Amino acid sequence: MCQSILLNSGIRATRRLKVSGFLPQVMSCPSGFLEKFRDLQSFRLHTGNINAYNELKLKRFASSAEELSACLKIQLASTPAATDFRNNGTLLLCDNSHIDKYERDDLKITMKLFLSRWCEKELKEAVDALKDQLATTSIELLIVAFPELEIVDGESEEEENKRWIKHVLPLWTSLEELIKSGEVVSLGVSDLSLNQLQTLCDEVDTRPTVDHLRIDGCCVVPPELQEYAKNHDVQLLTHNDPIPFPTREVFHSFCTLNEETPLCSDLFEPTWTVRYTVWVRRRSVMASKGYIVAFVGTQHNKE
Repeated sequence: MCQSILLNSGIRATRRLKVSGFLPQVMSCPSGFLEKFRDLQSFRLHTGNINAYNELKLKRFASSAEELSACLKIQLASTPAATDFRNNGTLLLCDNSHIDKYERDDLKITMKLFLSRWCEKELKEAVDALKDQLATTSIELLIVAFPELEIVDGESEEEENKRWIKHVLPLWTSLEELIKSGEVVSLGVSDLSLNQLQTLCDEVDTRPTVDHLRIDGCCVVPPELQEYAKNHDVQLLTHNDPIPFPTREVFHSFCTLNEETPLCSDLFEPTWTVRYTVWVRRRSVMASKGYIVAFVGTQHNKE
């Protein structure tokens, strides 16, 4: 089995959810720490609450990928708070300082998962990772951005849609299991066309409650999609996430400036990315926001 390591500066609690933050100390990572990565088959990197950084919180980014890139340039240049892996498989990237505490019932957790491949195992792994980092048993809303289909020359839209739903249904079955177990309260999708949304709703028992849309160059959702969403209780929300989410490109950009960082070598490649937000109900206050990125060893991935 692959060993999963969490670079964690996140949220910990038992009955309460503690929203954590930290202040970065920009310096070079010790070489002994960097060497520890070479023996890993896989690991996950967690930014923790990025709202703790004023330079990130106060800046308006053109996209979430730009925000993640700026965050990593700060964090991966910092010395971790701990240089040994703990028994629970967690490595602290920075010290935590609790900035506030809230009762769990007062919070709403939204998770958006960017998948780079059609893999039910990675979907469940991502949900488990976020629950562990936020010390919670459930997530109020899980939005999934599915991988892009490979282009087939000469394929009609109907044929492509049939091929797409064959990939989606196994993942959706896993998502419905999360609903049944109470780990997720409601499901959302990202950037589905009217045909895709109709096909999905016709095929599944648990329909999505949200279609997360990127509106490029205008602010108008197609009227047919608006009408269908209204009649089927699907909320249309907008986002600024690139399609697909360019995790590899984000790290490539970082690596051109930090060639000695092990994440930038050919030893690892990112597989999925999670962005999460924690909102305080009835107050419209964002208590926490962060990213988790999963990596797998390139040699292990080939096997």
